[in-house]
Amino acid sequence: MLQNFTQEIHHETRADPMRRWIAAIGFTIAVGIAYFVAARLSLAVLAKSDGLASLWLAGGVSSGVLIALGRDARVPVAGGTIVATILVHLMGDRNIWVSTSYALCNAGEALLTAWLIERYFGLGFSLDRLRSVLGLLAAAVVANTASAIGRTMAYELLQSPTVPFSVTWQHWFASGVIGTITVAPLVIGLAEALRGPPRRDEIIEGVIALVALAAVMTVTIVSLPPEPWEPVAPVAMLFPIVLWLAARCQPVFAAAAAFIVSLTIVWTTSFGIGHFGDPAIPIGDRIPGIQEAILGFTLCAYVLAALFAERRRAEAHRDMLIAELDHRVKNVLARVTAVVMHTRQRGGTMDEFVEALDGRLQSMAAAHALLSKSRWCGVGLTELIRRQLAPYATKANTTIRGPDIMLTSAQTQAIAMVIHELVTNAAKYGALSSPDGRVSVSWDRTGADVLTIIWRELGGPPIAAPAQSGYGSRLIRKLIPHELGGTVELIYPSDGVRCKIEIPFVRR
Repeated sequence: MLQNFTQEIHHETRADPMRRWIAAIGFTIAVGIAYFVAARLSLAVLAKSDGLASLWLAGGVSSGVLIALGRDARVPVAGGTIVATILVHLMGDRNIWVSTSYALCNAGEALLTAWLIERYFGLGFSLDRLRSVLGLLAAAVVANTASAIGRTMAYELLQSPTVPFSVTWQHWFASGVIGTITVAPLVIGLAEALRGPPRRDEIIEGVIALVALAAVMTVTIVSLPPEPWEPVAPVAMLFPIVLWLAARCQPVFAAAAAFIVSLTIVWTTSFGIGHFGDPAIPIGDRIPGIQEAILGFTLCAYVLAALFAERRRAEAHRDMLIAELDHRVKNVLARVTAVVMHTRQRGGTMDEFVEALDGRLQSMAAAHALLSKSRWCGVGLTELIRRQLAPYATKANTTIRGPDIMLTSAQTQAIAMVIHELVTNAAKYGALSSPDGRVSVSWDRTGADVLTIIWRELGGPPIAAPAQSGYGSRLIRKLIPHELGGTVELIYPSDGVRCKIEIPFVRR
């Protein structure tokens, strides 16, 4: 629902202004309701723990929505956060000034967290990399440090409490950081799952694992005897299930597991249930232990999920590379086979056949070397022309000029073969066979999307059009139209061969 509101705001910029306002207001209300519910739940737990903050869920809601939906959601999220915070605190024991100060700090916290993530990770943030997990933790620490200072100052100035400044700040900082890393990843993961839904079998397996986690959590916290269990030990019992979720499912399921465990720990602590709610230990002494348990479990879950996601991505990339390599090898072998067959059809002696075949294969190898050097990301046209002319070119007999153009892999291979045939013919019969001959190769973009290459020979022996087209001439005329959808004009005026090649230009 939140994503649909944002899409309406973002994509309907030319729609009726009233409709845009309604969409923005609806999104703001939705964020405000979610924030209000999370804040009330956090304050209910806070009231059960003698006023000691342990988990501020609402901060994770606002930060997660902003990170997931981007900068277009800033105003609605900030507005919903401010209104919800004021209402929540006015319903408690805070006055309007304290409530407003808290509201501004909470909105600033979400904005700062989302800005830091966008600044260092860009749009489309996802917790499928270890770097992203550490980045979210760092952003939560920075934003909650500033927000906790602001709230503590407002509390000290407007409420005049007896609790030391450092103690108040520490509680709000810890609860804010833990709330952010507990809830924000779940919101981010849900938004990502809406954009790219998991497979049905993955959803079923993930739900089963989450149900098993909840069952094991209940047994270890509530049913098992207190000795020798310590507060952190029950969380360790959940590691196999977290490993299962991380290895088999998207990170959103690990985020859901962290949320379930964190909320269960805080709830049982606040209501005196199980190992975390031991009434013999003062609640103030139990708070650091549960915060350590929550922090340790959530980071463990996120790190495992990120590492397994990176591994799955690496395996998928490897499979893609293998498939691409297989495709390219088949293409190369098919091209080599065609070259061998057509070269043999021209007749002549075995030495002539070997020489012609070697030249064409060397041309293909030179183009392949350039592509390999660039990791098949493209080759500069200037470098390609120079490499093909290299066996015969000198500063006196060749001229190369044109703008810097990057060719795709398909363009590189096709143009390399065509230029090789032109060079070979020029060396045998045309301008490069004469000391006074010279070759000019120029190119430019004619129009917005057409690359034009001009081959011109001058100063060579007089020539005439061949009575019968050989393999080289047919390749020059047919390869570019067949593989690149371009056109070739090859003419034989008496003063030298001219060839005009036009191909669709792909901007890189």
